[in-house]
Amino acid sequence: MRKNQKGFSLIELLIVVAIIGIIAAIAIPSLIRARAAANESSAIGTLRTFGSSNATYLSRNNNKPGDLATLATNNYLDEAFKTSNKRNSYIFDNTGSTSDARSWGFTATPDTGGFISGDRSFTISYDYVIRYSDGTTAPAITLGTVLGGS
Repeated sequence: MRKNQKGFSLIELLIVVAIIGIIAAIAIPSLIRARAAANESSAIGTLRTFGSSNATYLSRNNNKPGDLATLATNNYLDEAFKTSNKRNSYIFDNTGSTSDARSWGFTATPDTGGFISGDRSFTISYDYVIRYSDGTTAPAITLGTVLGGS
């Protein structure tokens, strides 16, 4: 070899690749957790939107709640919910009844077939409180019971 040859040796390149691999091994799990947390936050925000839109629908329709399809059809929700109930690795669904103002609810459960979903399920109901449970089963709602009322 010549003394004035410029470039990197194979050992130097392997050391750089190993350092990059170590940094990636440390960073990737944190990025996945951050993405799952963002999806959970998005699910909570979407449920809040469902609650607000249903409150508006209730006030305009003689205290008769709507389901996802009805709210989307009447432009209370994004029209994407007319055709799909999946968003950001969560599946959204109706619970309860659409005949009583105190028996409606919506759930958000992680899409187990999705790339990165959260670890918790969420529910909103007539009291507009978001509840969560660990896992893919949405928390139960006690429908039709108001604190201090009948």
